Amino acid sequence: MIQSPLDVLMLSGEAALCTEGGLIRFANQPARALLGRDVVGLSVREVFGGELASVQAASFIAAFSLGARPCTARFSRLEKGYLIFLSPETDGSAILNDPLLFSLRSSLMNLGIAADSLRSYAEQHEDAALRRSTAALTSCYYRILRQVENIGFVISLFKGEAALSAYPCDLQRLCIDTVEAIQPFFTRVEFDLVPEGGTRIVADPALFKLLLNNLLANCLVHADCRHIRVRLSETPHSLLLSVTDDGRGIPPEQLHRAFDRYRYDFDPGQMGRGPGLGLSAARGVAELHGGTLLLESRPGKGTAVRVTFSRSLSPGERLLEGSGGEGFTTRDLLIGLADCLPEEAFTEKYLD
Repeated sequence: MIQSPLDVLMLSGEAALCTEGGLIRFANQPARALLGRDVVGLSVREVFGGELASVQAASFIAAFSLGARPCTARFSRLEKGYLIFLSPETDGSAILNDPLLFSLRSSLMNLGIAADSLRSYAEQHEDAALRRSTAALTSCYYRILRQVENIGFVISLFKGEAALSAYPCDLQRLCIDTVEAIQPFFTRVEFDLVPEGGTRIVADPALFKLLLNNLLANCLVHADCRHIRVRLSETPHSLLLSVTDDGRGIPPEQLHRAFDRYRYDFDPGQMGRGPGLGLSAARGVAELHGGTLLLESRPGKGTAVRVTFSRSLSPGERLLEGSGGEGFTTRDLLIGLADCLPEEAFTEKYLD
């Protein structure tokens, strides 16, 4: 082991560990306090689980739980092992609360009614200018609706109230339908779907759509990519969904903030691109399904997000046939990709 990094880590206030040969060789005091024990000598698999222990990437970021407490781990290659930095989530921001959600939903209801009325008036009077304005208004409605959906889910996670409506469903079909619905709107982007598994697995299809839409929206809004690959594969114990792009990637100094909620700098170039809840929501979906979310990114090369879903989930009570929806609908598209769809998608052609 190189000694100099250990000297630095001993003085660091951030929880940090070093591994070599699959074993933890060093853990500073903040790491031992966070993990609740001295983990030196234990295997990476014992502490972080088999999925994280088997990753071979040079650097990646992963979400996992310490008991009931969400935590982010940043892995960076070091000789024959990794440097691992641990960042526990702090308490939820006060802005994420039920009164905010209630206020947004009430305003959204009025906004939706107004948009529908204006659309009918514009059609009745064949007013092209008003139709364009109504499409812009409807786009804003769906963009806010997307954030309300993410906020509501993140709040339920933080309060421990998020629930699964899981039953055997076809995630492969959901991926195919989603990609086919998206492609016509993004002709400059090549979509590559590799459905190698996932024909039937116990999962919540509504939450799976929430996760997939958030991952695709990140590629289309932030990555400035030309190619997106969606791949499903299977192991005896889990299903793996990976979404990879060839975009700009995430700078290393920003990677540790990937799962932060509402942590955007006030850069005018970033305004309007969402408040940063997508990966938090996606991670929550993975954890509810007994899985993990890994993120690997290289500037100028692109970003890969890999999500596992456990095969050990038991089916829950299905409230209504089709409730939550295995099928992909236009509404799923309009909400999930509201931040990047052209205004054409919010005209009567797609809304009716």
